[in-house]
Amino acid sequence: MVAAVWGRIAGAAGYLLRVFAGLARPVLTLLLGPPGAVAGAATETVAASGGRALEQTAGRRRALPGLLRISRRGTAPLVADVDDPIGLGVHPAAPGGGGTAGFGRVPVFVGRDAMPQAEAVLSGGRGFLLLVGDSTAGKTRLAYEVVRKHFPRHRLVVPDSREAMVALVDPVSRWYRAVVWLDDLENYLGAGGLTAGHVQRLLEAGSARVAVVATISARQHIRFGARSAADDEPGGDVLRSGREVLRLASVVRVDRTWSEAELARAQHHTDDPRIRAAVNGARTGSRGVAEYLAAAPQLLDDFRNAWAAGARPRAAALVAGAVDARRAGHHEPLPEDVLRRLHEIHLDLRGGGSLRPEPWEEALSWATAPLHATSSLLLPRDDGAYLAFDYLHQTLDEQVPPPRIPDAVWEILIDHADPVRALDIGATAYQRGDLRHAMAAFDKAGADPGQLPRQWYATCVGEAGDPRRAADLYHDLVTEAGRRGGRDAKETLENRNSHARYRGMAGHPAEAVDLLRGVIEDRTRILGREHSHTLNSRNNLALFLGESGRLDEAVAEYQSVLADRTRLLGADHPHTLSSRYGYAYLLGDAGRPGQAARLFDSLVADRTRTQGPYHPYTLNNRRHHAHFLGEAGHAARAAGLFEELLEDCLKVLDPLHPDTLASRHGQARFLGEAGDPGRAAALLDALIADGRRAAVHGPDSPIPLLWRRYQAVFLSEAGATEEAVRLLDTLLTESGGILDAGHPQLFAVRAAHARCILRAGRTGEAAALYGRLVDDCRDRLGEDHPQTLTARGGRARCLAAAGRHGEAADLLEILVQDRTRVLGDDHPSTLNSRNAHACSVGAAGDSARAGRLLRQVLQDRVRHLGEEHPWGDRTRDELARFT
Repeated sequence: MVAAVWGRIAGAAGYLLRVFAGLARPVLTLLLGPPGAVAGAATETVAASGGRALEQTAGRRRALPGLLRISRRGTAPLVADVDDPIGLGVHPAAPGGGGTAGFGRVPVFVGRDAMPQAEAVLSGGRGFLLLVGDSTAGKTRLAYEVVRKHFPRHRLVVPDSREAMVALVDPVSRWYRAVVWLDDLENYLGAGGLTAGHVQRLLEAGSARVAVVATISARQHIRFGARSAADDEPGGDVLRSGREVLRLASVVRVDRTWSEAELARAQHHTDDPRIRAAVNGARTGSRGVAEYLAAAPQLLDDFRNAWAAGARPRAAALVAGAVDARRAGHHEPLPEDVLRRLHEIHLDLRGGGSLRPEPWEEALSWATAPLHATSSLLLPRDDGAYLAFDYLHQTLDEQVPPPRIPDAVWEILIDHADPVRALDIGATAYQRGDLRHAMAAFDKAGADPGQLPRQWYATCVGEAGDPRRAADLYHDLVTEAGRRGGRDAKETLENRNSHARYRGMAGHPAEAVDLLRGVIEDRTRILGREHSHTLNSRNNLALFLGESGRLDEAVAEYQSVLADRTRLLGADHPHTLSSRYGYAYLLGDAGRPGQAARLFDSLVADRTRTQGPYHPYTLNNRRHHAHFLGEAGHAARAAGLFEELLEDCLKVLDPLHPDTLASRHGQARFLGEAGDPGRAAALLDALIADGRRAAVHGPDSPIPLLWRRYQAVFLSEAGATEEAVRLLDTLLTESGGILDAGHPQLFAVRAAHARCILRAGRTGEAAALYGRLVDDCRDRLGEDHPQTLTARGGRARCLAAAGRHGEAADLLEILVQDRTRVLGDDHPSTLNSRNAHACSVGAAGDSARAGRLLRQVLQDRVRHLGEEHPWGDRTRDELARFT
C-alpha cells in the first residue's frame, strides 16, 4: 500500500517536472505558514498536483529551483495550512507586549459588510472575485478570510510575477481544486501578463474547480477602467487587455471608512486595545479601522516629519526614492545600490548636507523598522531588495497636483529596468504626460522582439513634436506587419491608422484623408462601423478633413462620430471627450472662436470632474479654451489664462512638454495682441531658442513655423518691419518645403508676409502678393474659408494704402457681408472689416456715413469686448476723425 502511494506521488511529480522544467525563472510560491515552517532554503521546492503530496528529493529540488515552498512533511499545502496572512499581503498590527500582551500580529477578523457579497461570488466552488478598495481598506484580509472559510481543501497558487501567472495557467487549469491568489492584480496585468483568455481557461477548465481571488486598489481599478485611455495611446492596448480581464471578475467594493454596522461589530472585540484605539480613531476622524491597525497614517506622518534638519532626512530621501519608483510604474523591489542612487536625488533636492543627514545604515534601519511592529515605510525582501509601503505612493498620487517625479529618478529606473519593466515605466510616464522619459523607456523596451515598444516609441515621437519622423517609423512598422500578417491584420491596421495620423500632423492633411479612408473601409469591413478602432479612425479623418479645408465634411464627420461615441460609450468616456475636443477645435479653426471657447469651457469642466484638474488632457483643453477666447477678441484675458496655465503645466509636466511650450506661445501671442508686441516678440524669441537648443521638435515639424510667424508679426508691429520681412522671406521658403501647397498654415505665412510688405510701404508688391493669395485660397480652400476671407481683407487694405478708398470700400462692404454670413456679427474679424469699411467710406469722402457706421461698430465692440478693450479705443479715435 505504501509503495503504491509513493508510486502515485512520484508519477505526479514527474508530470509537473515535465510541465515546469523548461521555465527559466521561479513561477510559483505556495505559502505554508510563518517563515519558520519552511524547510531549508527557498530553493528547496517541489510541485503539487490534485491534492497529492510530492516526494521531496534533492534531484527534484535541483530541477525545480524556487518553484514553491514546502512544509516539513514535504507536501504542497492546502489553504487550511496557510495560517499566516501576513505572507499573503495582509498588513500586520502591533503584536503582544505592553497593553497588547497575548494578542498576535494579526488582530481577530471583524466581519465586513462586503463579506456576504464576496462569499456569494464563490458559492459554486469557482469564480473570479475581485475586491476593490483603497490601500489599507482591508481587501486582502477579507480575501484571506473568504478563502480560508470556503476553500480549506484547495491548493493555493501565488505567482511571483506576471510571467509566472501565464506559465501556470495550463497546469493549474488541470488541477482538481485550486485557488489562484492575485493580491494587487495590476502587477499581473500588462505586456506579457494575464489576459482574458487565460482567466477563461482557468474558470472553464473541465471538471476542475478553480477560483481566482484578487485585490486591486481603487486607483488602479479606475486606471484599467473603460474611461482610462484612448485606443491609440501608448499603454492603451495594455489597459484594454487588462480591462478585458477585469470584465470577467465579479467586483466587490471594500470601503476604506467603516460603516456603523462594522464599527458595532468591532466593539465586540475591544478587549484588544489595538481594535479599541482604531475604532475610537475611526469614529472621531476620517480614516478607516484597517488604516489605524496598519499604522498607515502614522507612517505617512513619520515620513513627512523625517525631512526636518537633524531628524531623519536621509531615511526620508531613501523612502521618497522608493515611493517614486512605484509612482513611475516600477513595482518590483529595488536593490540597495539603486535605492542609494535614488535617495541622493531627493536628498540633494531638499538641501543635501544642510539637512545634516544621518549615516546610510542608520537611515536604512529606521526606514525598514516596523512602526509598533506593524508595517514599515520600506518593506525588506529576503534577497536584499526593498519595496515602498503601497499606502505612500497612492497617497502622494492623490495630492492635487501630485508632485512631479524628478528627471534623474526616471533615468535611473529606466537604466535599471529590463525590457518588460521598461515598457511599464514608459506607459506610466506617458500617462503622466512625461513624453521624454516615455520615449527613453520605450526605446529600451524595444530591445525585446515585437512591435509594441516600437509603436509606443513612435507615438511618443509624434506627440512630442516630430510627427514626420513618427510617420516614417510607422511606415516601416506598416511594411513589417503587413509582410507578417497581411494588410487586414489588427497590428497592420493599427500601424496604418497611426501612419496616416502623423502624416497629417506633419503638414500633409490631404494625404492623411486618403490614407484614413482606406483604413476606415478595411476596419468597417472587418470590425464594423461602430467598433472603437473604426471610430478612432473616423475621428482622425474628421480632424484632417478640417485641416485640409473641407470644413463642411469635417463638421458632418465629427457630429456623426460624436453621436456614435456618446450613444455607445457615454458622455464622459475619454473617446467621447476626444471627439468633443476635435469638434470644438474644428469650429474654432473654421472661424467660430466664440462658440469654440464656450465648448472648451464646458469640456474643461467635464475633464476636471472625470480626470482631475492636472490631467494632461485637462491642461491641454484649458489651453484651447484660452486660445479661442483670445481668438474671439479677449486677448488680455487669454494672456492671463495662459499665464496661470503655464504655472500649472510646470507643476506636473516637463518644461519641454508640447503643452508647456504651447502655453508659452499662447501667452506671448495674446500679450502681443493685447497691445504689447515688443514683449511678445521677446518671449517668442526665447521660446524658439529653447526649442532649438533642446531639439524638441523635429526639423520638419509645423509647430516652430507657427512660433516664427508670430514672432515676425509682432516684430513688425513693434517697428522692426524690415527685420520681420526678412524673417518671413526665410520662413516662407522653409514652410513650402514642409507643408502641403494647400495647407491653411502655409496660407497664413503668406498672408503675414504680404502684410509686412504692405507695412514696409511696398504697396504694389503687397497688392500682387494678396491677389495671388486670394486666388490660391479660393482654389484650395473655398470662397468662405477664413484664410480666403483674410486674404480678401488684405487686398482691400492695399487699395486703401494706394489711395483708392472707394474701391477699397466696395470690396470691404462685400467682405463684411460674407464675414457676417460665415462668422457672425460679433466675430472679431467681422468687426475689424466693418471698422475698416467705415474708415474707407470716410476716406472716400462720406464722413457722415462713416460716423454712423463707426458708432455702430463701437457699440458692438463694447457689447462684445467690454468698455476698456483697446479695439474700442481705436474705433473711438477713428470716430473722432470723421465727426
